[in-house]
Amino acid sequence: MTTSTLSPARHADTTSSGVAPSLAAAPTSTAPASTAPATASGVLDRAPLLALLAPLVLFAYGIVDWVDGLDQLSRPGALGELGELGGLGGIVSAREQGALTVAAGILLVVAVGAFAWLATTLGRQLRLPVAAPTALLAAFGAGATAAVWLGHLTGLIGDGLPAALTWGGPVLTAVALGLVLVALTLEGRLPVGSLALAALAAGVLLLPWGLVPLGSLLLLIALAPLSRTPA
Repeated sequence: MTTSTLSPARHADTTSSGVAPSLAAAPTSTAPASTAPATASGVLDRAPLLALLAPLVLFAYGIVDWVDGLDQLSRPGALGELGELGGLGGIVSAREQGALTVAAGILLVVAVGAFAWLATTLGRQLRLPVAAPTALLAAFGAGATAAVWLGHLTGLIGDGLPAALTWGGPVLTAVALGLVLVALTLEGRLPVGSLALAALAAGVLLLPWGLVPLGSLLLLIALAPLSRTPA
């Protein structure tokens, strides 16, 4: 009599224990769905790297361009050109194409391309509708910079090109990045101090005194909050 009452309980216990593995295995069916956020985060994680890489490449360009202009200071009349044309940029525009000049051009194209990529990547993360204009400005700016450099390198574009066309590509890319930084500040994802420091860096870069290394360092500090990978 005692065994007959315990037997159904044991049967029920084994039945419930047999259901447990199936319940434990059920969450494994959601594994394919969890791979989608990982892929999306992999795309968004390029922004911290670009925020660090782009100013460093711009800093390298400024150093190479500055060193490339030093050998022109010993040329007769170079100091006069320095005063007339406004800093080392005037000497740089009059020098012949050399190894350092080509290297500086490559670094400038890479830096502008990195800033354009950064602006496009950040623009896609914003809630404000600035992704499309940012991508267009950044792409056109990077393309124009590369086209002008190739034109100078191959001789298709002479030194008489207006400065507005020569530096139009980097300026358009800077406008795209500035638009993104303003939108990030409005959304509370970038400190106001970083935006102000980025504006100061832009002003330093526009000065005709060869202060690209200083401006790039200021920009590196301004973009530091973006270089931190979110947890």
